[in-house]
Amino acid sequence: MLDKEQLVQAATEQTGLRDFGGDDFSEPLGRLVDALNGEARLNDFGLLRAQMTINSGLCSRLQIVEYLKNHPQVRDERVLKPVFIVGLPRTGTTALHHMLNQDSGNRTLRLWEAQNPVPPPRTATYTTDPRIARQREGVALTETFLPGFMATHLLAAEEPDECYMLLNRNFMSVEYSAMFHIPSYANWLYANLCARDSYAWHKLQLQLLQSQHPGQWVLKAPFHQLGLAQILAYYPDAIIVQTHRAPMSLVASGCSFSEVLRRSGTDHIDRAEIGRDWMDMLRIYTHTFEADRARLEPLHPGQFLDLQHDDFVADPWPGIESIYRLRGEPLGEKGRASMAQWLAEHPRGKYGKHEYRLADYGITAAQVEALFGDYAGRYGLAMA
Repeated sequence: MLDKEQLVQAATEQTGLRDFGGDDFSEPLGRLVDALNGEARLNDFGLLRAQMTINSGLCSRLQIVEYLKNHPQVRDERVLKPVFIVGLPRTGTTALHHMLNQDSGNRTLRLWEAQNPVPPPRTATYTTDPRIARQREGVALTETFLPGFMATHLLAAEEPDECYMLLNRNFMSVEYSAMFHIPSYANWLYANLCARDSYAWHKLQLQLLQSQHPGQWVLKAPFHQLGLAQILAYYPDAIIVQTHRAPMSLVASGCSFSEVLRRSGTDHIDRAEIGRDWMDMLRIYTHTFEADRARLEPLHPGQFLDLQHDDFVADPWPGIESIYRLRGEPLGEKGRASMAQWLAEHPRGKYGKHEYRLADYGITAAQVEALFGDYAGRYGLAMA
C-alpha cells in the first residue's frame, strides 16, 4: 500500500529540502494515492512504478522551489508565441512534434530535461549534459518492462516528449490514469485541471528551462484538450495546432496503447475496462476542447490550425509550412532539410507494427459514431 505522508517524507529526506512552494499538490496527491490503493490492483512492479513516479514528482518540485528561491529572475522570463500540438491521442501528434524538433530554432521539451529540470540546461552543454546518458539507461529498459511500447510511441532521451511531466509536480497529470486503472482520480482530474490553476506550474517550468537555453517552444500533449482555457490565459499568443484522424482508428489505437502501458503494473488486465476508460477520456477531452475552442477562437483569431492525419502522412509539408506562417516566419531551408532527413530515417512501422481491433476492447462502431459523429462532421472526417 502507498502512504501519502511516507512518500512526502521520503522525498524531503532524499533531497534535504522541505519547502514545496505551497500545498496545492496535497489534495491531488491524496486522491491519487487513494485511487492507486483502492482501484489499480497493483502488482509488485506496479507498486514500485507508482512509488518511483510519485517520488520523482515530489523531489523535482522541491528542487524547483529551491532553485527559484536562489534565482528569482527566472520568473521574469517571457514565453513568446509557443506552439501547442493538442490533437487527441493517436492522431499524429508525436510525428509532427518530432519533425518540428529537427529545426534548431524550435525549443522542444526533451525527455532528459523534462525528467530532470534542475539545474536548467545550458546551451553550451545541451547535447553533452550528463543527465542525457543517465536517461538513455532508463530508456534502454523500456521494452523490458513495457513490451510493445516502442512500436507504439517514439521515445529517446534526447528526443522531445509530452509536457504532461510538467504537471506531475502538482499531481494534476494524466500520466497516472494512462498507466493505471484509477477512474476516481481520472474523473476528478478531468473536472479540476483548469479549476485548480494547474498551468501556473507549467509556465513556471518553461521559464526555468528556457532561462539558460532559450528558444521558441513547440509543445505537445493530448491532455491539452482539457487545458485550452488556461493555455490561452497564460500564453495568450499561443499557436494551437489540432490534429485529426478517423475516429475508429484513433479509438482502437488508443486502447491498444493503454493496454501496453498498464500490462506490466497489474495482473488484472480487463480489455473491456480499458475500453470504457478510454472512451470516457475521449468523451471528456472532445467535449471540453470543442466547447472551449468555440468560445475562445473568436478572441484569438489566426492562432488555430487544423491538420488531418492522413493528409499529413501523405505530405507533411503544407501543414508544417502553415504552422510557420501562423508564427510569422518562414520555414528555412536548413530546417526543412533536417526534417526531411528525419522523415526518411523514421518510416512508419520502423519499430514494429502496432496492431489493434476495436472489438477487442468491448467497443462497438455505433458507440464511436455516437461519440464522434458531430466532431467528424465538423472537420470533414470519415469515421474509419
